[in-house]
Amino acid sequence: MPICRLTLMRRCLPLLTLALLLFGSGVEARETSSVRETSLAGRIKKHLKKAGLKAGRYGVVVMTRGERPRVVFVHDSDRLLVPASAAKVLTVATALDVLGPSFRFRTRVTARGQAVDEGTLEGDLVVHGGADPNLSGRFHDGRPLRVLDALAARVREAGITHVTGALVLDDGPLDREFVHEDWSASDKLRWYGAPVGGLSFNDNCIDVSVVGQKTGRPAAVGLAATAGPWRVVNKVKTRVGRTAAGGRWKGDVLELHGRVAPGKRAAFHVPVSSPTRFFGGAFLRSLEKRGVRVAGGMRPARDREDRRPGRLITEHESELPPTLAVINQKSQNFYASAVFKLCGAYATGRGTWETGAQATKSMLERRRVAGAEALALKDGSGLSPKNRMSAGTLAQVLAAFDRDILRGPLLYDSLAVSGQSGTLRKRLRARGVAGRVHAKTGTLNDTRARALAGYVDGTKGHPGYVFAILLNGPGASHGTIDNVVWELCK
Repeated sequence: MPICRLTLMRRCLPLLTLALLLFGSGVEARETSSVRETSLAGRIKKHLKKAGLKAGRYGVVVMTRGERPRVVFVHDSDRLLVPASAAKVLTVATALDVLGPSFRFRTRVTARGQAVDEGTLEGDLVVHGGADPNLSGRFHDGRPLRVLDALAARVREAGITHVTGALVLDDGPLDREFVHEDWSASDKLRWYGAPVGGLSFNDNCIDVSVVGQKTGRPAAVGLAATAGPWRVVNKVKTRVGRTAAGGRWKGDVLELHGRVAPGKRAAFHVPVSSPTRFFGGAFLRSLEKRGVRVAGGMRPARDREDRRPGRLITEHESELPPTLAVINQKSQNFYASAVFKLCGAYATGRGTWETGAQATKSMLERRRVAGAEALALKDGSGLSPKNRMSAGTLAQVLAAFDRDILRGPLLYDSLAVSGQSGTLRKRLRARGVAGRVHAKTGTLNDTRARALAGYVDGTKGHPGYVFAILLNGPGASHGTIDNVVWELCK
């Protein structure tokens, strides 16, 4: 075979591979045909080459939006790479498919035992969790206890002032493997490594503030109502210089450490050791404030029988679409992992890391996305450095949902907007670019992973683009990604 023909085949192979993937997903793909798009592909290639990326460490796919998309640029579309938080695109897509756009998270309180007599419940008060990540101040005027206080008020209004049994905590839909084994020790000390449970409160983090006093003296510590049922030891010192404070667990004791400058204030969030206990402690306080005493304290449900509901007293509901926006716009790992596991529970009956991955792969198969079996999906958030997916998979999912008139707009609206919202608020802010890019960012420093995947809105009759950019290793930077997206906006 002549060398020129062999070279041409090698250059076309990635493009043909993606075309086959897109045909398999029900999306018609055609090769670039216009002079404009040929020039665009050349400029994208130039930016990637300039970045000094290593061969085999990046994948990029760009295609037009619309009923008949054209592949504009492709490089290693099927290369499995670390996606970082771009993995959340698949989690949100799975939630829309498995749970459905109208899904509501439900947290119920039931009374189990003999009928209430003069304010006394002869039995247990049971809280049935629905893996709702929204039981915080995020959608409630910044008041973390607002939902729990409202539930406690309904218990009091039902005539209950004394419970002879316990507050039973049914964290039913999810298992109790609260953190993933792949997360590093340092991740688990930060808000973005918060544990995930069927009953959660305040993003499963304790809010802490420290204020510097006189040099050499311990800092003053402020613990909000989210402090939880644990003992706190303050080892934060007042010292001149840079403020740096945090918390770590030693058994059931939360130890605060670090330093704060005189007169300065620092606020931080410490993930709790047990979401179930954290929720239970907060709800007990809300009940006590309303004059409801629980003689048996709180305890997790022991088994299936112990999860049995009693007479419904009250419930709280949260909608799915705002939850998905927190996942993709704020890149909230706790939210993503909770929804990931919940999808597993609805798909298989068990909410685990493994069944979350099964539910995601099933979504890919239903959407006719090729290559799903090769993906490594660990935690739904992208925090695990062992997650692996391709730019081709992300592009196929985005293209498939772009054609879904019911779920597609919800996925689109959940994404951060260039120069305006979420993790893109300070990126791509230039005129002609701001407001036109809806995408999910990705950053994982341990593996030098950078990612962006989403949509570029078209102008002047052009349909715009679907794109997925995964960069790993030396040369990977948000600047390189933004340069590519800038070209798409021209």
